Amino acid sequence: MRRVFRRNGTEKRPTSNVQRSTFNNDPSLDVECWALNVERSLQPPESILRRLLFVPAPIRHFVFRLLSFVFTLCALALPAVRADDTLSPQALSAIDRGLEFLAGKQQPNGMYPCNLSRSTAITSLATMAFLARGHVPGQGPYGATVNRSIDFLLASQRESGLLSLNSGGTPMYDHGISTMMLCEAYGMVDPPRRNKIDAAVAKAVKLIIDAQRVPKDANDQGGWRYRTDSTDSDISVSGWQLMALRGAANIGAAVPRQCIADGVAYIRRRATITGGFSYCSAGGARDSNAARTGTGILSLELLGEHESREALAGGDYLLRAAPGRREQHYYYALYYCTQAAHQLGGKYWTGIYQPWCTAALGRQRPDGSWPAGDGPELQGGDTYATAMSILALAVPLGYLPIYQR
Repeated sequence: MRRVFRRNGTEKRPTSNVQRSTFNNDPSLDVECWALNVERSLQPPESILRRLLFVPAPIRHFVFRLLSFVFTLCALALPAVRADDTLSPQALSAIDRGLEFLAGKQQPNGMYPCNLSRSTAITSLATMAFLARGHVPGQGPYGATVNRSIDFLLASQRESGLLSLNSGGTPMYDHGISTMMLCEAYGMVDPPRRNKIDAAVAKAVKLIIDAQRVPKDANDQGGWRYRTDSTDSDISVSGWQLMALRGAANIGAAVPRQCIADGVAYIRRRATITGGFSYCSAGGARDSNAARTGTGILSLELLGEHESREALAGGDYLLRAAPGRREQHYYYALYYCTQAAHQLGGKYWTGIYQPWCTAALGRQRPDGSWPAGDGPELQGGDTYATAMSILALAVPLGYLPIYQR
């Protein structure tokens, strides 16, 4: 049964219509598909969506894509006056100087360099930083910059659907982040690129679903880890895959309902008694930190579990976590905590977003960049640090469709 939920978690009336779709011509995915279960300011009336379910699949998919394009244009046009007023001139200047730095770092093929070899994830994060400020592919001062990166990512996809040039290590990080970026850009690009993204996302989503279905221990079931054949899971990689699936659903892709349900259940199992979220099934309360907790909150909120017990407890945990302390994954925490605060709103917005972003502004260097992080974040270099900082600061602008409340 298809359900739609309000922001306060109360159920709207369910309908008897079940959206079924064969995704990418794969009969194994002819299943009940997840319906978007959040209300957005630019979402079409429910009655229209309900009627679309009776339309033949090819026409329905075309209409959803057209609506996605229209809503994205509206999102780019409408919030500018409202959102800019919520950011200080200092924050806006910091974002613009950071983007100028990133544009200068882009290579001719559209890739962004880092201390890793050819990371599609770093390129995707840098590209989303431009989109988060309202820069549209193919238009304005950074239009060509954004298009080059989109083309690089499309050319990087393997036959398997994997959006990664990483032959070992952690390709699912690359894949989840890159899939999400392509979904965010989908409604903004020109028709030829939109067709390419359509095909790329179809393959990318199937890979995510197949990776989730790899047999795992009960505690790891529903999640993802570093590789497509991983038999365990962690909250970090899982968070990116779930956001990619949410972004894909936004543009009309068929995402099996059970896939989302299993992912939500996995995230909930990572909640601890302290209110924080742990990294993996072997972790506990001591394994919680700000980055993992922000990931857990954002995942639940974006998948329609609004103001859940786990998310609110996580918000309280973040209120107690001072942003000035030394975080092992500082920029990761900055990104996820600000996004989580935006979704929760109220005291969490003022008590989490503002302190974290005030601290981040103090770290920006004269050339517009942010210094590379410590530990694992050192691999991303200043490109990763700058992209993540911009994405955090730009949250109030509301230009990225997936993060709109």
